[in-house]
Amino acid sequence: MEAEITKETDLTQILNHIDSGPNNLFVSPESIESVISGCEDSPSRLKAWLIHEHFKCPVIGTCLGLDEQKKILRKAGYSIKNLSTYEIHGTLVNSLSGENRLSIRIDACLNRKFKKEISEFAFIDRPLFLDTWKRHFKEGEFAAVLWVAATRCDLIEGDVCFIFGDVHMQMHMNAANNMKLRQQLSRTQEDNEKILIRLNKSAELRRILKKENDKIKKELSELHGRYGNIEREKLNIEDELSKIKKSTIVFDLEKENMELQSEIRKLKKEVSDQQQLQQQADIFKDQNMQLCNELENRRKSTEQLKNEFKKTLDRITSLTRCDETCPSFDLCKKRILIVGGVERMKSAYRKLIEGNGGIFEYHDGHMKGGKKLLENQLKRADVVLCPININSHNACSTVKKYSKKHRTHVQMLPGSGLSAISQALFEIERGDLILKPLTHSLRGSASRKLI
Repeated sequence: MEAEITKETDLTQILNHIDSGPNNLFVSPESIESVISGCEDSPSRLKAWLIHEHFKCPVIGTCLGLDEQKKILRKAGYSIKNLSTYEIHGTLVNSLSGENRLSIRIDACLNRKFKKEISEFAFIDRPLFLDTWKRHFKEGEFAAVLWVAATRCDLIEGDVCFIFGDVHMQMHMNAANNMKLRQQLSRTQEDNEKILIRLNKSAELRRILKKENDKIKKELSELHGRYGNIEREKLNIEDELSKIKKSTIVFDLEKENMELQSEIRKLKKEVSDQQQLQQQADIFKDQNMQLCNELENRRKSTEQLKNEFKKTLDRITSLTRCDETCPSFDLCKKRILIVGGVERMKSAYRKLIEGNGGIFEYHDGHMKGGKKLLENQLKRADVVLCPININSHNACSTVKKYSKKHRTHVQMLPGSGLSAISQALFEIERGDLILKPLTHSLRGSASRKLI
């Protein structure tokens, strides 16, 4: 049997689910005690008719859509034909005042709908659940979590106020947004009415244009008839021209014309190729001029560097040169071995040493060919100069090892430039490194001194 709702008796009950008093935002001790008693009956979760009064309206309005609300009422035997949406909502909210067939259906429907969220959030710790509520509410997906919150037994007064406050204010904001949308809809309807007026005018204009179009079609049909006559005349003329073209003179002229056109195309292509070649030649000529200028500038720069290098070398040589009048002249005839350094400056090293009366020997510092050659050169040398900035670690280690073995004078230089070599030669001539002259016949291990 369907239950009928009369507006005279039930509208008052529908309105009773919203309390407009200022103290309604806070949970009363009596409501907390009712929730606690419900938890004693069902220690895991509350039934829908046992949830807090503050949650009943939000749960129905948020967790159930209008179609779901109607479906529940129909299955419970209610007639919803003449009910407004507000009356449907109020009927469901009022049913949660106690256990009845409608509240039981609501509880079952929500538990089925939010089965996943119930298993996930219903039994977690209260602080963790409150964090979950905040996150879902912020994301706008809070219907399921609201149902879980309403049926939890462990929420305190502050928790209920907090959750209800979030939902309550969200309903106000939704109402404001709905009002704006209705205003936009009203303006849109006014615009549509204006558009409809313009459409009616356009329809009238189309009728006028249709009449003109029919008139134009009639004129066009007449023109088509005239055009057919012209086409027939054109075909007659083409037949006559075809007969003329079959004559020998016209054929020869056409052949000659085709040959001339072919020759013109070839000439145009040759002219175009010639222009491209000329452009490329001009480009190559400009590039060649630039390269020549650059080459000349580099030649002058190289010549200038050579002159400066020669002057510098002569200046360094003159600073360290000794002759028979030099007090250290007897020290100059020494065999100087340079290990490492810049190989391209080998000739400059030679000129610097031999220009100061020494005997020049050189080893590039590469040890791939073995150490025997370096050892033999060390045995012959009076002094070994070993730049460490441009040299291999293996060469430096070998020089130190064999110089100690054969008691040969070694000086490790910080640089490989002419200034560093010249400074070392100056110290040799001054006597800072070699204290007395040695002859090749007296070069024994006992007459050498390590530095």
